[in-house]
Amino acid sequence: MKTSFLLISHSKEITDGIKKMIEQMQTSDDVSIYSLGGTTEDEIGSDPTKIVDAVNEASKEDTFLVFADIGSAILNAEMAKDMLEEDQQERYYLVDGPLVEGAFAAAITAGSSNDLEQIMAEAKKAGEKDWSS
Repeated sequence: MKTSFLLISHSKEITDGIKKMIEQMQTSDDVSIYSLGGTTEDEIGSDPTKIVDAVNEASKEDTFLVFADIGSAILNAEMAKDMLEEDQQERYYLVDGPLVEGAFAAAITAGSSNDLEQIMAEAKKAGEKDWSS
């Protein structure tokens, strides 16, 4: 399964850093990482058209796992889904997991597994810390 990870934040520097970190550990040709932080003018903010453009640029059979950080980045990820073609929407998953840890764990898992449920589960539990001891 070809998987594209869409990283969305108000800051391009944040998503660029996460992309770089993942790419240093992930070498599978079946995984693509898109840094979609900031606006189209490289300002602080987010833009659903950047997300739609990335989906349209990707392979026609890709599954899209979307990670967003806060506020309007989440809203724009949801809005972008509504702007996609129906067949693209069926392969577009808004992941309820942390942007940094979740995207990293999911991307590493996707490099060795085609099990979407496992990939999503790894993303969701990635942010858990047991610092209570």
